[in-house]
Amino acid sequence: MTRRLASEAAADLVRAELDIRARLGDLPLDFRAMAAISNIYRAASTIRNHMEQKVLADHDLSWAAFTVLWVLWIWGEQETRHLAVEAGITKGTLTGVLKTLEGRELVSRSRHPDDGRLVLVQLTDRGRSVIEDVFPRFNQEEVFVSSALAALVCLWLCMIGVGLLVRQANAAPTPIAIGEGGHAGPRAE
Repeated sequence: MTRRLASEAAADLVRAELDIRARLGDLPLDFRAMAAISNIYRAASTIRNHMEQKVLADHDLSWAAFTVLWVLWIWGEQETRHLAVEAGITKGTLTGVLKTLEGRELVSRSRHPDDGRLVLVQLTDRGRSVIEDVFPRFNQEEVFVSSALAALVCLWLCMIGVGLLVRQANAAPTPIAIGEGGHAGPRAE
């Protein structure tokens, strides 16, 4: 069977869209919305796979493990419940990721000093060294992946991504402004 939605060839993707419309065309569906979201998902999956193969594999890191290290690097020690949310994974998945990272001495766990039921996670020196080595290479691949896009398109994608995330969270959209270097922040009213 040929690859359709998983294909990287434009002609295959167009054929897949036509096949979908042919199969579902008589249903009252919004094909534009369906195509937009499915293409965002496919692009994100392709980019994630690229990053895992080109950068994370060198350090034997999964996407989830990389994300956990990154969250701890940026925001420091975290309670496991908050770390799972920030990493976008379940607490059950986090348990397995932490077991692996702890076994490799990249993170350590300890009991919360005020509430022994809670567990705190922090980077070890070795973990900090790994994320400080991996992240610049990760960013180089981000540059490579986005290099086919004009700077304005990159800013537009940032704004769309934030808009979709805010909408999905059922919050009222907050106007944002994209500043120099692509940094997003609240728009001055």
